[in-house]
Amino acid sequence: MPFRDLLAIARPYRWQLVLLGLLSILGSAAMLAIPALGARLLGGMFDANNRSGATIAALLVAAVVAIALVNFLTTLYSGNTAARLLADLRQRIYRHVQALPLGYHENHRQGDTLALMTYEVAQLGTFLTSTLTSIPSRLLTVIGAVAIMFTIDPLLAAIVPILVPAYYLVLRIVGRRLRGLAVRIQEAEAEVVAVADENLEMLPAIKAYAREDIEAARYGAAVGHSMALAQKQNRIYAVLGPAIDLASATAAIALLVVAGGNLRSGTMSPTELFSFLFYAALLTRPVSALSFIYGQVQTARGTLNRLHAVLQQEPEAGYGADGALKNVKGAISLRGVSFAYPDREPVLDNVDLEIPAGQIVALVGENGAGKTTLVNLLLRFYEPDEGTIGFDGQDIGAVQLQELRRQFGLVPQRPLLFNGTIRDNIGFGLAGASNEAIAQAARLAQAHDFVSGLTKGYDTEIGDHGVRLSGGQRQRIALARALLADPPVLILDEATSMFDLDGEQAFIASCEQALRGRTVILITHRPASLALAERLLRVEDGKVREVEGGA
Repeated sequence: MPFRDLLAIARPYRWQLVLLGLLSILGSAAMLAIPALGARLLGGMFDANNRSGATIAALLVAAVVAIALVNFLTTLYSGNTAARLLADLRQRIYRHVQALPLGYHENHRQGDTLALMTYEVAQLGTFLTSTLTSIPSRLLTVIGAVAIMFTIDPLLAAIVPILVPAYYLVLRIVGRRLRGLAVRIQEAEAEVVAVADENLEMLPAIKAYAREDIEAARYGAAVGHSMALAQKQNRIYAVLGPAIDLASATAAIALLVVAGGNLRSGTMSPTELFSFLFYAALLTRPVSALSFIYGQVQTARGTLNRLHAVLQQEPEAGYGADGALKNVKGAISLRGVSFAYPDREPVLDNVDLEIPAGQIVALVGENGAGKTTLVNLLLRFYEPDEGTIGFDGQDIGAVQLQELRRQFGLVPQRPLLFNGTIRDNIGFGLAGASNEAIAQAARLAQAHDFVSGLTKGYDTEIGDHGVRLSGGQRQRIALARALLADPPVLILDEATSMFDLDGEQAFIASCEQALRGRTVILITHRPASLALAERLLRVEDGKVREVEGGA
């Protein structure tokens, strides 16, 4: 399967990779010509009647220039191709990861995904554009050099193939260890990224609980484990490289001994010996590279396995659907809906519910009762195990997923803000929104006054996750973002949890205009928020029951 994945990754760049392979072959051909030309030039020096010395010297210079030019073009072209391949592959992985259901992300550490998208695919790009494309030239060098050596002295050249079993045996012995070790190193590097990502995310908590030393030790342990594996791999390479070099050196000594005898017996001329030894020296480059190439192959194999494990995951159902919503008003219905998280008791059990368009409904219940789960099902973050969910009379399972989600404005309990300006964060709710539309959404969310009071106003940078804003300010920004797209359904999941009582009452009073005419689902336990609701629904024991007397 990794080989098939490798072909799929390389296919869009097949002609670039072929060109790189041809360039490397051209460079090898020029390199193979140098010993023959050098031998002829050397032989001509001892022949007073030789008149071709200038021509041969010119050809020799041309071969050297050709090698330099090929090396320049190969370096330039392989670097550009690797950069494009890496960019495309990262975007492909990113788009695929975005399309995966939330269940996948909840069961996999994002640090593993970050490691795959960064240094692992970078290694794969280098393998494709450098290591893989160099193999044809290395093969040509070996085959060409051995073939020419046989034309010079077949008996002497016969020593070279004898080394093949020795090389194979060395690679066979260490190959299995390298293969498993390459995978473990990648996993260890992913752990380093994951721990760092997690700790930076949790830095306020780490500082609050004075766990700096503990978490530094945990990160150090991950780094130490990765380092130990890398050192173990290095020790294997330290054995593998010299073992191959030793076999090559043994062959070279044998060649010199036999060649010296041939030279003394007159069966080989000095120029033939020069040429033969030069070709023997050429063989050492591709042979010595065997250990490096083998290690690169094992690393690429590990990356491909990890990449395959991600790409084989099915995206959320509905990305390919083409159903369109018609006459959108915001009515919601559930028919026999049941849902359970993997290996857990059912959260919702045969739920029937009708929410007319334009109604404000409050959901209450104990933590873990299923309130947020119900919202996640409406947004199709999860699919119900049984039953159907309707939106304005249409089964949401037949609606294009992104179109469905555009009908909802979500304000979660923990506002999801990113590093950027206030304008960027509010504008996130509607691509291409004008500055006036952003300001109007902020007014509806009662955020405009505090934003205008900032030195840079809407261009104020708020830091990662909005750390430069207060909790209430972050929630106002999140509400403004949700209102910007003017969605028919607004979901407020404990959206006033960071307000004090007076602040919450002022916020709720100011939001009545923004909520008017929409279907609103409030998840809350706070009386001021409950006062907005026309209906009160309690979620408990897997059921959704209406509370008598309403909100």
